[in-house]
Amino acid sequence: MTPKLTLNIKTDRGATERLADAVKKKKAATETAEEAFKRIGSLKLSDKERELFEIAKHTYFSGKIGRLSEGKWNKAEVIEIGRRIVEGREKELRQQRIRETLASKPSNYFILTSDNELPKFIARVREEVAFQRKEWANRFARLGAESMTAGDFEGTGIDAYIDLSIGFSIWLPLLNEGYYLPYGHVVVDGIEYGFKNGDPQLTRSKVLAAIAPYLSHPTHGKTFHMGSARYDLHIALNDGYRIRGCVWDTLDAMHLMNEHEDAYGLKPLTQKYGKAFGVTGTVYTFEDLFGNRSPAPFDTELVGIYAINDVKYGWKLFEWQFEVMQKTNNLFACYCDVDSGLPETDVFMERCGFIIDLERVSQLEAEFEPKIEEAKDNVFSTYKIDAKFIRKMDRTINAKKIQKWITDQKKRITKALERVAAKQAKIAEIELNNKTHTKMYEQEKELLAKYERELNELPEPKIENAPQEITEFSMTNGNHLAYLIYDHLGIKDKTYLVDRSKKRSTAAPVLEMYYADEPSLEPLATVAEYEKLLSTYIRPLLGSGDANSVMEIDGRLHSNFKAGGTATGRYSSSSYNARPIDILRRWSGD
Repeated sequence: MTPKLTLNIKTDRGATERLADAVKKKKAATETAEEAFKRIGSLKLSDKERELFEIAKHTYFSGKIGRLSEGKWNKAEVIEIGRRIVEGREKELRQQRIRETLASKPSNYFILTSDNELPKFIARVREEVAFQRKEWANRFARLGAESMTAGDFEGTGIDAYIDLSIGFSIWLPLLNEGYYLPYGHVVVDGIEYGFKNGDPQLTRSKVLAAIAPYLSHPTHGKTFHMGSARYDLHIALNDGYRIRGCVWDTLDAMHLMNEHEDAYGLKPLTQKYGKAFGVTGTVYTFEDLFGNRSPAPFDTELVGIYAINDVKYGWKLFEWQFEVMQKTNNLFACYCDVDSGLPETDVFMERCGFIIDLERVSQLEAEFEPKIEEAKDNVFSTYKIDAKFIRKMDRTINAKKIQKWITDQKKRITKALERVAAKQAKIAEIELNNKTHTKMYEQEKELLAKYERELNELPEPKIENAPQEITEFSMTNGNHLAYLIYDHLGIKDKTYLVDRSKKRSTAAPVLEMYYADEPSLEPLATVAEYEKLLSTYIRPLLGSGDANSVMEIDGRLHSNFKAGGTATGRYSSSSYNARPIDILRRWSGD
């Protein structure tokens, strides 16, 4: 019995020791993690990184997540932990919103999934139009419309020139009914609440044949929330027909009503003004339900409820704008006479594009390139930008670095003196002990000579001895321009007139102000003028230099027009550049 008892005692003691070691290791690991988070937390982090850091710290020490890798902690791992936690929370919230959306489908929302339902749907549209002609006779006459409905397309993406629709939604206001017609949903693996093999939906060709006559009718008015992209009108053209009677754009109308909105998306506007037209509670955005992707791989029921909500909100916003504008000075007349015709006009112009005389543009490039070089030479000669100028600029721009170098140089010299003194003492000790014949003595003498050479090679810690980092002047370097303008030329800083949060700025709006007011900056202004012509217009058209060509495969320049796209309310125009350049090259056979 005794041996067995002894064995048990040893076994228990071994288990206790292993447990104690495990506790110590865990404690050490915790202490290491605490030190790591303290170290990483002291680093310079952006606001977003700081937020992810705090999330990662709280989650890790609460035991809800472990390490992602072994070895020393680093910033990337901590930020990745935070990102995964946020991603998980967003996924959970998205699923919760989806469940709420599916559970709260109103009885007057209809998602059609059989082609046999299309005739009944078209009959309801006709009934709505007839009902409006009777109940709302001449209500929309100023817009040139006999009736009005709100519509919206869901698409494969956001490229208005190459994407196609996957579904159409419409709100019939007097019948108080919403419809979603899905015909382009696809199966994608790994999508929760995704469209599955065998799920029913409509036939694309039959849907387009059914809705095109109504959408193409010019006196059956439509409202979309499109704004600058005019997405729905483009998508219809991609699908093979043209929408007519698009007489109200709720985004453009909101710009006319209030040019200082924080956001002009349908959901933010509905959330803000919804109480005025009977929409209360949380309004989910597309990203709230689907994230940053096309709705095509999602369940038709889910997409349908979201899409019908969209057209319902769009209709409510339209009616509110329509009534308010009529009570406010001449906004209604302005919108009806001018803005209502812009969506279709813009899309027509965008699709047509501009024919560019590339031969003439090439001639301008050849003309301007030597002129810009001449203008740059004039900058150097006018402001006497030579080696002396660059040296002084370096001393000014790098003043803090130079002071740090002086401080560090003093420390280096002190350390070198200490090493020399130590060797001198060591050699004196050897000589005192009469061991000058030893190898050690020779080695110490050699080291002393080396340390003395290194000490003598250390420059005196003065400003003029500090290394010069800047060796040339660059007109694209903001620091160099700031020195030239504010230090060398002594121009008074007026950045606050453009941006109150900054000083000594060389941003384009600030420089444009100086160029207009400061004659001494004329040489710089001339360079800027040629640079803008070449980099903004000429080279992008030709695809020369480092610029990719903005010309499309049809040989034209296509633009996106944006009503009220500037701070002054004027139209803005930006080139269409959504297509990847490699796709264009494949299409053109290059």
